[in-house]
Amino acid sequence: MLSHVRSVTIFGPTMKTSLLPSSAIRLLDLGDCWGIEDHHLASIETLFHLKYLHLSSGSITKLPEKIGELQYLQTLDVQGTSIEELPSSITKLKRLTHLYVDCDTRFSDGVIGHMHSLEEMREYGVKSYEQGKSLQEFNKLAKLRTLKIRWYFNSLEGSEGLRQAEDFYSYVGTLLSSLNLYNLHITDSSWDNNYPLSLDSWHPAAPGSLQKLCIKDCSIYKVPNWMDSLGNLMLLKLHYIICLRPEDVEILGALPSLLFLELATIGGTNGRITLHGRNGFRSLKYLYLGIYHCGTALEFQVGSMPKLEYVKLMFPAHKRECLNGASDLGIQHLSALSKVEVKIYGNCGNDNNYDPTEDKNDGAVRWVASAINGAIMTLPNSPTIRFKTGHDVNDKCERFECVLKKVNQQELGGLLTEWLKMWQIEEEHTCAEDREEETDEEEEYSYEEEGEEQTNKEKEQEQGESN
Repeated sequence: MLSHVRSVTIFGPTMKTSLLPSSAIRLLDLGDCWGIEDHHLASIETLFHLKYLHLSSGSITKLPEKIGELQYLQTLDVQGTSIEELPSSITKLKRLTHLYVDCDTRFSDGVIGHMHSLEEMREYGVKSYEQGKSLQEFNKLAKLRTLKIRWYFNSLEGSEGLRQAEDFYSYVGTLLSSLNLYNLHITDSSWDNNYPLSLDSWHPAAPGSLQKLCIKDCSIYKVPNWMDSLGNLMLLKLHYIICLRPEDVEILGALPSLLFLELATIGGTNGRITLHGRNGFRSLKYLYLGIYHCGTALEFQVGSMPKLEYVKLMFPAHKRECLNGASDLGIQHLSALSKVEVKIYGNCGNDNNYDPTEDKNDGAVRWVASAINGAIMTLPNSPTIRFKTGHDVNDKCERFECVLKKVNQQELGGLLTEWLKMWQIEEEHTCAEDREEETDEEEEYSYEEEGEEQTNKEKEQEQGESN
């Protein structure tokens, strides 16, 4: 009955009828078929014409060694399964071009370096510094064009931890300098990785080939100068640049093909992030910009981002001073806008459809949302606008300069000292928050002293009366 079937997709529970004897199948998609277990794959090698195999059942814990006999297999997708390690026989799959695994899936030593036909790999996981050395195996894959990696290990403290972090980052950077990649996606999922990432030593082997670059959940010192050579880069995500400088904005703005940009930062140099109208971001259509801490004014100037259609912004606003003098952000200068989303954190509740006209609280959130809303009303395309608000769990305004100083002193042992100078943050400057804490401590101490004095006087009176 199935002798002429070429593609099979099964949804729902496991069928009793086995499909494996039908050797004519080219595509087998069991991604939405739950209940598939290891024994269902026992005769997988009989599907010797198979080109595409998709499995995602959590009951699958391993692939049979004989999977290496599927000489025509081009795509293997086992994301969502419970497979802990792929069999070494996958090196026999000479036509395998696309491999999709979960980040906790392991490979035996040397396996990756023998998968010479591989063009796309998602998502290779690194659990330890020692395992990070295995990234060097990818340098042997001349055909690799798309690579997605995730690391989730904590570095040691002190100089040894810094050395390990720098070594590991160099392994990652070598991927760019050794391979002709079109798409590189990097995510740092470590719980306690405090060492920032320097991109200066990363030099793409073929800068004209790179089209997508995503670096997420990594603290980055600055945008490297070589990035302006990425003439065909269309998508860029940098989460996050520690302190965004005017030079960083200029480098990014000079990318001629950039359509999609996501940026996150703690703050901007001198408390400002300015998007100029002079020949920058000429092709950009989507922008996400997240500012994590208070004290930065964001401004879009006349003529900036002339083709921008969709903008998403996120920033704190406990009080008006959090925006460092900004109000409408100059959004009225983004003439091509059709959609706007703004999320504001502060002393407010969580609301995914915030309307400033209905807010009776005359606070900073309503003030800035109203200003932005008014600016958007002047735009020719009548863009849709959605405001979201979120309660800041820290429940206080803290300027980004103070945050960076504390991190440098308390967590990084002075590693950022020279960078603070570059970001024009004075190490000796006392933050307003620090002064408030000192004042609170002094007041508390004076109250304690006053209470002790009062108690001593009462004791003396009681002794005098008893005498």
